[in-house]
Amino acid sequence: MSRIQTEWVAMSDGVKLFTVIYLPESSAESFPVLLFRHPYCSPRQLPREPERLAGVDGLAVVVQHCRGTGASEGVWYPWWPELADGRDCLAWLRRCPWCNGRVVMAGASYLGAAQYFAAASGDPVLVGIAPDVAPCDYHESPKYVGGAFVLRQNISWALDNFRHWRRPDREAPLPPLSFAELDGRLPLAAIDQATCGEEVGFWQDWLRHPACDDYWAPYDLATLAGNIQVPALISSGWFDIYTQGALDAFSLLRRGAGSAAARRFTRCLIGPWSHGGEVGELDCGPDCSRERHYTPLRDRFLRGLLADPEADPVPGEPPLRYFMLGANDWRSAECWPPPEAVPTPWYLGSSGAANTRFGDGTLGRTPAGPADTLISDPRQPVPTTGGHFIGLVNGSHDQSEVEERSDVLVYTSPALERDLEIAGRVTLVLYGSCSAPDCDWTAKLVDVFPDGRAFNLADGILRARYRCSRARAELLEPGRIYEFRIDLWSIANRFRRGHRVRLEIAASNFPAYARNAQTGNDPATDVELRVAALSVRHDAEYPSHLMLPELRGV
Repeated sequence: MSRIQTEWVAMSDGVKLFTVIYLPESSAESFPVLLFRHPYCSPRQLPREPERLAGVDGLAVVVQHCRGTGASEGVWYPWWPELADGRDCLAWLRRCPWCNGRVVMAGASYLGAAQYFAAASGDPVLVGIAPDVAPCDYHESPKYVGGAFVLRQNISWALDNFRHWRRPDREAPLPPLSFAELDGRLPLAAIDQATCGEEVGFWQDWLRHPACDDYWAPYDLATLAGNIQVPALISSGWFDIYTQGALDAFSLLRRGAGSAAARRFTRCLIGPWSHGGEVGELDCGPDCSRERHYTPLRDRFLRGLLADPEADPVPGEPPLRYFMLGANDWRSAECWPPPEAVPTPWYLGSSGAANTRFGDGTLGRTPAGPADTLISDPRQPVPTTGGHFIGLVNGSHDQSEVEERSDVLVYTSPALERDLEIAGRVTLVLYGSCSAPDCDWTAKLVDVFPDGRAFNLADGILRARYRCSRARAELLEPGRIYEFRIDLWSIANRFRRGHRVRLEIAASNFPAYARNAQTGNDPATDVELRVAALSVRHDAEYPSHLMLPELRGV
């Protein structure tokens, strides 16, 4: 049982945030505190989960509604206020007589992001955080990936949440959105009006800043890591929208956090999971449960820090544990990628007809053959068929159907004579040209089973105008050959003997990402769609290749 009280906590700018406090039924005067800060709060109903946690080990639980959400004042603008509001919340807790001076934070997604921002305040009352499925670089997922605008997630999560909190009558149900209609709407800058009935500040700002410029810098964990003084338990899954963000955050804090304890005791756990939804059709075996592997580790980690912030909260636990797909077991590493991972090129080849899985595209140890060409029509984009997404089909699924499209180039290895394990970041180095001033290149790593089923493992996208720098757009000279490096993020997988390694290349992945109009115009305001021809070279002069982080000695 717990005693429940509520309070309006004033931020430094005077905005008051609604806060629910669960205090244990105890004769003690002060308690350690577990803090949640999040925007998914009902303004009139108190959440029951914190009440269940309150009192466990004498723990007080605090739930604060983020600015502009739930019963809090202000207007919701995702993430941007959390640096200052997190600092102010910790300062308030430090002054509360029922707080014993030790606070930990937990939670997933937005709640995880709020933890990083609060920790960057350096307030000594905070002794540990456990950010689950949380972003690291706010430009490179969740707003853009490879310079391409993340479309469906930004509509279904950001705009839908905004219209929910802006609606005057919060008791009345909101009509469902027609995502099929909104996905195809042009220009992108008008989608907020269609969704919310008004111009939405953050939507317009995101579209005005497609390059990774100064707008994004204050909210990149790379700029905050040195201020974070507390250890973090970072977790994610291979099919989460923040897979790479979690691994990057782990590396940043292990190298550059602001205290020895934070650097030494930060841990990371990557499982065969998604962002809380489906993980697809890939069989991950019996030992993959998040409840079995993540929840007990999180609880031990936070309790350990509350007991002694200067000691290792989970002694004996490796810095990183990750799930090896295909082998369906857990591995340990000191860092990411594992030191034993060796980047190894797999070269593209064909006789010029790699279109569809019935074509002649090959993946092997030497480049071969003339160029392959695909025709990209943004009116008929290649559909999203799994991956790291919110509001769409997610996880790993059989790709056979999408591989029958002529605008998908397919390169497949011979059947493997022995098991091949990879663990690390996957990159496609592609030499190609386009008949238009801009295009997108998409890449997908696939595990082909002996029965022909083809399961996606990792994918990436690059908007060609950002081939040289995320910070600067440079349009293409039509017909000229360029080098493009497409980041497929990280994965760990055992390709079993008899399986084949496959690479898909296309020019769209819709509606996960906004279509490239292929005009070279401003993507936010463009309403024209242009057909373009894209060519991929894979000869001795231009050896396009897939870099796989192979674990040697398997």
